[in-house]
Amino acid sequence: MATAPRPTGDQRFKDARAAKIAELITPTITAQGLYLEEIELAANGPTTTLKVSVDLLSGTEQVDLDTIAELSQAISARFDEDDVLPELDTYDLEVSTPGATRPLTEPRHFERNIGRLLEITQTGHSPILARLQSVSDDAITVVEQKPAPKKGMPVKYGDPAEIAFAAITHARVQVEFSHTQ
Repeated sequence: MATAPRPTGDQRFKDARAAKIAELITPTITAQGLYLEEIELAANGPTTTLKVSVDLLSGTEQVDLDTIAELSQAISARFDEDDVLPELDTYDLEVSTPGATRPLTEPRHFERNIGRLLEITQTGHSPILARLQSVSDDAITVVEQKPAPKKGMPVKYGDPAEIAFAAITHARVQVEFSHTQ
């Protein structure tokens, strides 16, 4: 994608400390069948909060709370072994998933959301709402959803259209409380 892609490797993390933490905990995360999305260190007064965001590599199922709890304990034990943050007297560890409306930045993010309604902004265009139909190596196929002309009238749908990842500047899932196809 044009402006949204995430770098690979240690470049995904904001600083050397986050990259060091990522290197240490990635084996623990992958052992649970998960992928490390993001690490954030945030100062909160006298303590620092270490936020670790993980997700499944593929599929549409969600990471369950038991898995998050087990992973949190495993990461904490790993930190105790290596004293990862010796400069910090105290820190809070938060392990979570990215959330429903996080930006979609990688093909696997799109693959996990086939069938869902997305808000997509392309280079030089206004945002559109479209239902994600499929994902290929270099593009997505969507069906644009156009608002109903009058209240109570049905929503109109466009023809399937392919959008190259390189043209996407922003994309995220629109949370729907009910959906019928």
